[in-house]
Amino acid sequence: LTSSPVPPRRSRLSSATRLAVRRLLHQLARVGLRGRSRRYAVDPGVTALVLAPHSDDETLGCGGLLFRKRAAGASIAVAYLTDGSASHPDHPTLTPAALAAQRQDEARQAMRLLGVADRDLHFLNLRDGTLADLDPTAARDAIDRIGRVLQQVQPAEIFLPCRQDGSSEHNAAFLLVQRALALAGLRPRVLEFPVWSWWNPLLLAKPLVTSRQVWRLDFHDDKAVKEKALACYKSQVTALLPGTQPMLSEEFLSFFSHGEDFFLTS
Repeated sequence: LTSSPVPPRRSRLSSATRLAVRRLLHQLARVGLRGRSRRYAVDPGVTALVLAPHSDDETLGCGGLLFRKRAAGASIAVAYLTDGSASHPDHPTLTPAALAAQRQDEARQAMRLLGVADRDLHFLNLRDGTLADLDPTAARDAIDRIGRVLQQVQPAEIFLPCRQDGSSEHNAAFLLVQRALALAGLRPRVLEFPVWSWWNPLLLAKPLVTSRQVWRLDFHDDKAVKEKALACYKSQVTALLPGTQPMLSEEFLSFFSHGEDFFLTS
């Protein structure tokens, strides 16, 4: 008789080991970016626009920048592309509309702490979870909405998540913004900030070995302000009952507690 082939054993890392590896890669990426970075200088005379695919991306990726710019008297606006309604699908008590309203309120609270007035917030209300799969008509509508904000703000600088950030919505948002800029005939300085790239630090390896410029804003003295702003996003950083886990874990949030924001330019 011939014996049946025995399938090879697959090595499975424990969750603790995976997290330890992720933390190590994160630290290596942060050290590498810091070593390659130049100091980002806040110029109060430069108008800026932050484009966040979801409410909380702006605080995670450039909360220190928002606070420092407003403290210096700079004009800065924030545009939220999606309504955030899909972060808790099938929640037993919160409808998508109620969740969208809650996340918009959370964004306003967070921005007030960082010094950004309600009048400088733009909610484009694109349906959450759809940016990567828009049909041509919906894509044109999204580009038009972004374009109207661009024309209104007339930014000299734009901040948005990295073009390859480990999120299909973030990646799609970058392309939509690029198309809106081209149609608007505007050429602001574009600075990209990592969000989900911190969770998958291998995505940050490419900027470390290419000619892309890295910029760094140090706000260690104001870390507490960013932490308070993030805490405003209760729907994301705490469990929405009857759920037991927050959307953003403590491990993920810990990657944004270093008192420095990084930006990439081409």
